[in-house]
This record gives sequence, structure tokens and C-alpha cells, in this order.
Amino acid sequence: MGPKRDYYDILGVSRTVSKEDIKKAYRKLARQYHPDLNPENKEAEEKFKEIQEAYEVLSNDDQRKTYDMFGAADYRPGAGRGRTARSGFEDFPGFEFSFGNISGFNELFKDIFGDIGGPRRRTRARGRDVNYILEIDFDTSIKGGIKDLSITKETSGQPIETETISVRIPGGIDTGSRVRVPGKGQPGIGGGPRGDLYLTIKVTPHPLFQRNGDNIFLELPITIFEAMLGSQTSVPTIDGTTAVITIPPGVQNGTKLRLKGKGVPNPRTKTRGDQFVVVKVVIPKKITKEIKEKIEDLSETLQYDPRGHLRKYIN
Repeated sequence: MGPKRDYYDILGVSRTVSKEDIKKAYRKLARQYHPDLNPENKEAEEKFKEIQEAYEVLSNDDQRKTYDMFGAADYRPGAGRGRTARSGFEDFPGFEFSFGNISGFNELFKDIFGDIGGPRRRTRARGRDVNYILEIDFDTSIKGGIKDLSITKETSGQPIETETISVRIPGGIDTGSRVRVPGKGQPGIGGGPRGDLYLTIKVTPHPLFQRNGDNIFLELPITIFEAMLGSQTSVPTIDGTTAVITIPPGVQNGTKLRLKGKGVPNPRTKTRGDQFVVVKVVIPKKITKEIKEKIEDLSETLQYDPRGHLRKYIN
């Protein structure tokens, strides 16, 4: 073991400090390192024992005088009443300096901690938070709704119980979003409050719609004739209704046509994104000989060269 620490250093005070200041220093440190406030912390527990020992000596006028006389190296308190300082007279029976005023220490301890100063009470702690992955369909993620799910409660020494709860899913939520359900985590310790339940959302993909932030994208196949001549057509929306969209003549493959305000409602801003209709020109895979001849005649009539800008780079 190393040299015994000085009691004044333990309490963080000078050797000339008043008795009242010693008491103030002890109160502050005792609150900081008390085992009930630092459960399962061995370092804090040992520190608290040091603080107790230092205060018991320095708060007693006679013991403090003896300690100041012999110093930390030769002062040896015992384990309870009748603690002694190494005085140089150990061989003479009955010569000792007694720690008799334990009741005064207990009164101060109660003054600082109340019931903590009495019998050790059970630690009261908040229960653990619980994390679940909750899969919801695309429509629920857009419009919101109520989902029922079962959670388990792991109570120490008790059978695992299952609890069914209903959770409100806010509209506009997306994959990766988290929903907090207060007080539905694991039970607390020693009567402490329950933790919270956190749901990480996973949205099932939709067969038609794709989402990017608050915007919705829908691929719209059109014929080569619609692309050349233009047309009007109906498209579905996430509201379950249809909207009429105009395809301009000569539209190019991949063009995005916008339906303003037909996207996802944002739960924070209370505004809606847009729906974008992405044009996909579909070429027929099979054509008859007669149709082929007509297309060849048309190609000769319709003189246009979409690769003209490449000609100067081709040898």
C-alpha cells in the first residue's frame, strides 16, 4: 500500500480551516460520492469511505489536535469505537485516543441525505428504452394510421409478459424515421419509471410510386405516337384519386412532368411535396411487314437527324 493520504487533502481544505468549513466540505463531497448515488461504482465507494474517515477525525476537536500532532503517517484509526492514533505510547496499557462521538456523525449524515443516512435503500432507476423495427405499408406511411403491436416486459425474477399496445403513426413518415412511445419500455428498478419505446420505421415499397423526400415519382409509359403528337392521359396519385396530365408534342424519354402539391404531406411544415410523372417512351417489340414498310416510308418523308452533332467527331 502507498502512504496514507492526508485527511485535509481528502476533504480539499487547508490545515487552518474552521470546523464549520470542514463540515461544508464534507457535505459537498458526501453528496457526490455516496454509494446510493453511485450504484456499482467501487471507486466512488472507496472514496466515500475516505471522506467519512477524514471527517470523523477532523470534526472532533480532540482527535483533530492529536492528528495535527502526529500527522497522517502515524495516525491509525481503528474500525469503530476506540480508534487510536499512533502516539508513541502503544506499550502502555489503556493509553489511547477514542472516537466516541459516532452519534454526532450520524445526525450530520441524516441532515445531508435524509433517509439515505439510515438503512441502505433499494436503488430507484428508470427502466431501459426498447427499440423495435416496425414495418408499415406505403399508404400508412403517407396518410398515417394506428398500428397494433406486441411488446415483451422483462421483469427480473418474473415471467416474461407480453403487452399489446396501439401506436399512432403520423402521416408523412418514411423509412428510417423513429416514433417515440413514452413509458412503454422496460419497467423501472425499485419503483422507478418505465423507459420509452422507440420504433424505427421500415416502409414496404409500392408497386407504382417511388418516394424521394416529400416528392413522389411515377413512371408513365407512352407510345411513340403520343410522344410525337402529344396527348392527355390520367395518372394515379397517392391520394387514391386520378389527375389528368398533358403530354406535350415531341416529348423526350425521361422528361419529368410535374403535378404540384400531389406529393407527401410534411408533418413538420404542414406543406406537401409534388408528384413527378416520368415519361417512358415504349417502342413495340413486334411489328408486321406492312407496318414496317409504312414506317420506312415515313422515315424517308420525315427528315431529321438526332445524331447530327456527332458527325464531326466520326471518321
